[in-house]
Amino acid sequence: MTNKVTQFFYILFRKFQNRIKNYGVKKKYKSDLLFLFFLLVFASSGFCSYVVPTASMDPTIKIQDRFFANKLSYRLKIPFTKQSVIDWNTPQQGDIIVFKYPKDESIPYTKRVIAVPGDKIELVNKQVFVNSAELQLTLLEETSDHYLFEENLNGLTYKVKFSKHIELTDNMPEITVPEGQYFVMGDNRNNSSDSRIWGFVPIDNIDGKLTFRWFGFKEKSYLPDLDRLGKLE
Repeated sequence: MTNKVTQFFYILFRKFQNRIKNYGVKKKYKSDLLFLFFLLVFASSGFCSYVVPTASMDPTIKIQDRFFANKLSYRLKIPFTKQSVIDWNTPQQGDIIVFKYPKDESIPYTKRVIAVPGDKIELVNKQVFVNSAELQLTLLEETSDHYLFEENLNGLTYKVKFSKHIELTDNMPEITVPEGQYFVMGDNRNNSSDSRIWGFVPIDNIDGKLTFRWFGFKEKSYLPDLDRLGKLE
């Protein structure tokens, strides 16, 4: 029995070895490698898919939602670097961006831009003030676990959630966002590691803007939620 198993794997290995040799002889690998290279360049500088692993952007983004990020929203970068070739736009208040976490650039983060360079931002009892203007909150729902509000940021409205069982930074003295930096926050305000904790996001760390949700699960289920697919609002 042992000899038969050994013979089987030997034959399998020889077939695999012959296929590799034929693949090299046909030189097909050159076109495949070229295609792979351009695919990586496109992912590095154009569009890329991201999986959101945390609930920090809930309720706007659920855990394990899949998105396409437009890396051309703000600029064109040299592939595989943070170096910009040409800039044609900058992140705006309300944009949901994907960026390299400043404390560990191997980790991609997703947050909402709240304040841009030159803005003054302050937190008073969870209430956000940008340039002395209060971001209005309208209560939509209260449960035993959380409050759900609609927040208004210069006319852009979106939902934010405050957990009743998690405490985070409720107050922050007024600070001015430096040039080339951005202040970001998660929509799940009491469950988000963001600029309130670790500081600003440099423009060079911003990879792009989330634009399209191509997959998401239903609440407490492994079934796809088709109703939430599409353009990210």
